Amino acid sequence: MAWRPTEYLIEGELDNTVLGSVTGWMKFAGLEKNVMFDLEGNFHRDIRGTKIHLAGNGYEEGEKARKYMRCFSSNQTGKVGDITAGLPPQDYVAYPYIEWYGDENGRIVLELEPDQIIIIGTPIPAIESDPISRQEQAQNMIDFLRGLAEGI
Repeated sequence: MAWRPTEYLIEGELDNTVLGSVTGWMKFAGLEKNVMFDLEGNFHRDIRGTKIHLAGNGYEEGEKARKYMRCFSSNQTGKVGDITAGLPPQDYVAYPYIEWYGDENGRIVLELEPDQIIIIGTPIPAIESDPISRQEQAQNMIDFLRGLAEGI
């Protein structure tokens, strides 16, 4: 139900310093070019207003990586899902979780270990921002599933 390219992630950086927008890039094994991001939405409160650097364990070579990533769009546009480092206040999970709903590839999820994420900058104080709406996230999933059903 979700594209899960965690094992192919080499590195990346996502930027939420402009609220309402997440931009950045990621490098994946099996792809020649960096994947560029321009998403609508925000990180969770634990890292909202920061940049995050992601370090993966992907290798640049390999037929398995090329095969898995061959249809992955190099320009990811769409909506932010749940993006958190898993730090207090924990509004979702207790580990780094990167999710978005791409216009081209649907739902994509990266689940990382705490040592694979570096927070750059100081998050907006949690008291000054609201948690990500679970209702909005549920609607994102409904829209994703509707798109799948329409495609069939």
